[in-house]
Amino acid sequence: MFSIQSCFSHACINLSDNPDVLLVYPGKYSASDPQIPLGLLYLASALQQDDFNVRLLDMRIEDYHHYSIGNPLFVGISATTGQQIKYALDFAHYARTQNPSALLVWGGVHPTLLPEQTARNDYVDVVVRGEGEAPIKDLANALYEDQPLDEVLGLTYKVNNAIKNNPEGKTINLDDVPVDLPYDLLPMDRYPSFRLGRFPIQTSRGCPHRCSFCYNSHFNHAKWRGKTPDRVLDEIQWILNKYPHIKLIAPIDDNVFVDEHRIKQICEGLLDRKLRVQWRANCRFDYLATYSQDFLELIEESGCVELDFGGESGSERLQTLICKDVTADEMLQSVENLKRHASTITPCVSWMSGLPGETDADLIKTFDLMDKMSQVNPKTQHYGIFVYTPFPSSVMECLPHEFTAPQSLEEWGNINIFHFDPPWHTKEQSQKLHTISAVTHIAFYPQARVSERNFTFKFAYLLMNRMAKYRWKHRNFSYPVELKIVDAVAKHSRGIL
Repeated sequence: MFSIQSCFSHACINLSDNPDVLLVYPGKYSASDPQIPLGLLYLASALQQDDFNVRLLDMRIEDYHHYSIGNPLFVGISATTGQQIKYALDFAHYARTQNPSALLVWGGVHPTLLPEQTARNDYVDVVVRGEGEAPIKDLANALYEDQPLDEVLGLTYKVNNAIKNNPEGKTINLDDVPVDLPYDLLPMDRYPSFRLGRFPIQTSRGCPHRCSFCYNSHFNHAKWRGKTPDRVLDEIQWILNKYPHIKLIAPIDDNVFVDEHRIKQICEGLLDRKLRVQWRANCRFDYLATYSQDFLELIEESGCVELDFGGESGSERLQTLICKDVTADEMLQSVENLKRHASTITPCVSWMSGLPGETDADLIKTFDLMDKMSQVNPKTQHYGIFVYTPFPSSVMECLPHEFTAPQSLEEWGNINIFHFDPPWHTKEQSQKLHTISAVTHIAFYPQARVSERNFTFKFAYLLMNRMAKYRWKHRNFSYPVELKIVDAVAKHSRGIL
């Protein structure tokens, strides 16, 4: 087993005048629609503040088999639960083959939620828990100065074949993050969304709510904090100046609208500064149901064109089970409020199926609520009904004994989060759930996304969309041949977004 002590004793750290750090975003090479890995840019910016040279490798963009690892201070690997772990392990093996003394540092949601299990893997030397900017910078300085890691907060690592957990790390002031993130470290033109004029930003972190399927209650301890309005506006203005072709700003926040007054100031700032750009964001139905006409008109006038929601289920019993704290009445009221006071804003809703104890009656309640929302506001779009996958933060006590949580990185990496078969449901029921997921995804696929695709996709979508809408209308979810074809194509092209 590789250990920190062995790394020091073999002098594998190259103490040069320009220490080098390699940060890696794992994924399938040539994935169809990779998104800009904003998290790596935040880490890179933090390291650059202390004069470390940083290289970024997005495995979805560049084939790592032709990449030279070199002799970096350490290799940082980001990972979320599912197949991204598999790709991360593949790269870690490659890195260790190219450079046997390479120090492998893992971070991200999954390692944070299961740090000790992650650190036991032979291809993991250090785990950075939680928010990474401060720990990764302290780690880099400790390694560069050949100092022990005992004082670096937020680390889990191996020492003499034992696992050591340092105390929790500190959160950063988000306003201290430089506006000019090092985007030039990435081949920006190779990201389709960037070429189309969509740009991700982060205006806040965390969420104060208690949804039991979400990582936030553990990763961010159910807390939320946001950048100040002026800081958000400065960042948007800098992006628009650097990339004049950008047409849409898309916050990756888990919950943008926690502070209504902050959003009001941001919207007013967009208008005052004459920043003519569209934007979309995540929101909650229990928020939107209470917003005033003036507030909704303001966010519309400032450029908001889409609000994304988690509807999850039309069953009150299941909503209680997952601690969503949102009612069907609030969902209906929200889409009606948009229709009446901000009619150009499109509400887009994601749904969930396959929860423990879910019945056909529960599913029908979800179907009926989706139809009713579309009747109340015809602009309502549904991303689809996705089959529930238990992540480490949401292996709830209510899960039946049929489910045994994976006990290693390899086992977690083998979970297909896009096609999970809940073991508490029968094989036939699981197949039905996946058919429902495919039908809803095709029947309600956002029209704006279709217009961005090539002719072949548009033609295939038109045909499949008609068939899916027929199935939805008649609630016909017998497993169809056409969806097998679509699923096969999706599995072939899908990568970690």
